[in-house]
Amino acid sequence: MEIPNALVKDLRSTGYFYDELKNYSQSPVIDIRDYCANLAVPYLDRVTGIYDSSGQSNRSGILKLAMEHLSISSDLEIVDSIFGLKKVAESEIAKASKADLEEQPDKSKSLANRQRLESAEFLVKLLVSIIKIFKLVRPNANQKTTDGVHNPVFEAITQRWEALEGLPAGKSQP
Repeated sequence: MEIPNALVKDLRSTGYFYDELKNYSQSPVIDIRDYCANLAVPYLDRVTGIYDSSGQSNRSGILKLAMEHLSISSDLEIVDSIFGLKKVAESEIAKASKADLEEQPDKSKSLANRQRLESAEFLVKLLVSIIKIFKLVRPNANQKTTDGVHNPVFEAITQRWEALEGLPAGKSQP
């Protein structure tokens, strides 16, 4: 598989990491591994640090999950991870939106839910930008691997998210 890459000038137009990319002179193109490792992960690390230091740890959970899975160096797994993270974040948006519709008399739970929703929406926007600019193709989820697992990367991301959230396995997917 060819490593997905994008033109640096096209990446600047997304608005993400403009200053960092403005000074990027190594090549007119950047591959997805370098983009994630050198731009996306450090950015998410800075954002989670700000959230954690300001007592908004509800915002940083899904972003830490993204950092963990965007740090992968395998070409195939990075693309699978991006789509898997997007699916988990969309699931969190749906779950948080549903919880928001239900009556929540506890203000702290309502605030925590809104913070998780906003972080998931932020992550989806970043991932969609990456998908579009690198012209990533969704992996075939129906294709089974040798061990019978449909999409091992997505399942690993889901299991990790459920472990972080303290959910029983299989409960985060709508």
